Amino acid sequence: MDHMDHMDHGSMDHSMMSFAHMTFYWGKNSLVLFNNFPGSNTGHYILALIIVFMLASGLEFLSHCCLIGPRWQRTVAELARTALHTVRMGLYYLVMLALMSFNVGVLLVAILGHAVVFLGHTQGWTSTF
Repeated sequence: MDHMDHMDHGSMDHSMMSFAHMTFYWGKNSLVLFNNFPGSNTGHYILALIIVFMLASGLEFLSHCCLIGPRWQRTVAELARTALHTVRMGLYYLVMLALMSFNVGVLLVAILGHAVVFLGHTQGWTSTF
């Protein structure tokens, strides 16, 4: 039995459905991470790109830095590594959800965020952490 015929579509917000893409596209009219954000506002779109860049670069930084020193007690070090891993996984999921907007601009800034910090790591910029 098909229950789709009996659904009430009158309560759906059709104006926001126009921003939900299922293929890659280029444009500022999108939804990234939150409902109605950035929408069709250019300033909010730029802010969304900055947020995704910072999430991706922060994730890459956490993947390459050594915050836990060899002098830490074993239990404290294991708890700290677990906490760091948990933060990294949360950032991975946020970046993945942002990429599910299928916006090419979001994809490019996520890749750029990873690339900039990886380049910095290979050049020794993050060796002090």
